[in-house]
Amino acid sequence: MSNKNFIMFRSLSRHTILFIHVSFWILYYIIFGIIWVKEGDYKASFYLEFVLLPVRIFSVYLTVLYLIPQFLLKKKFFHFLILYISLLFIASAVQRLFMHFFVDDYNDFTFLQIFDINALLRAIILINSTVVFVSSVYILDYYFEEKEKNKLLSVNIPKKTLELRSNKRVYTIAEDEIIHIEGLGNYITYHLADDSTIVVYNGLKKALQELSDSFIRIHKSHIINKEKVKSYSKDNIELLNGKLLPIGNSVDFNMIVEFLK
Repeated sequence: MSNKNFIMFRSLSRHTILFIHVSFWILYYIIFGIIWVKEGDYKASFYLEFVLLPVRIFSVYLTVLYLIPQFLLKKKFFHFLILYISLLFIASAVQRLFMHFFVDDYNDFTFLQIFDINALLRAIILINSTVVFVSSVYILDYYFEEKEKNKLLSVNIPKKTLELRSNKRVYTIAEDEIIHIEGLGNYITYHLADDSTIVVYNGLKKALQELSDSFIRIHKSHIINKEKVKSYSKDNIELLNGKLLPIGNSVDFNMIVEFLK
């Protein structure tokens, strides 16, 4: 399926999306009802799927509508993993209870029999396979949507350019070519992505005013482009060109951390 198809899916009406969801679960129910048929007993197979389907639907939508947007897409991987594993264990336990009350022919409530480890693991695998399949479609849809957004941004928003006068020449450069700017007296040096430099008669304060919000002054002698930062510590910032620039004592480190996020 192309990315255009995914973007079109996002633009569908609520009723159409609801119809697609309902159709998917009906198809899922029919397919797995047929797959798990034993000895030609279709009635028992479809009844079993009917009993277990609510747990799987709940697990899928809790993952897709809450866990993925709130944790996975926000790169809170540890929290996502813990919550997802917890969901699988709880869902498998509920599924075993459903099996006991609606499918299995047990007269007594025997904990070890109902929550048998092998049965729980089988339930986890089945629930997880359903969640992973639906979630992969959701994540792929999200990926293509973000890709389309970035494409539109790159097309519609022109790159900001600067005209720098140096040695009686005028240099036109794109702002995103600048890695950092170094000040020394009444002159500043623009360090560019191609390792070239341009020395201009100007001050850092005035130069910063001409730049976008992607730039910040981290030292009395240095301005950096946050898009070109490789790593940082409380003492210095490492840029993509390998240079380490010190952080000034008067600069609030927490402000820099927030800026780099």
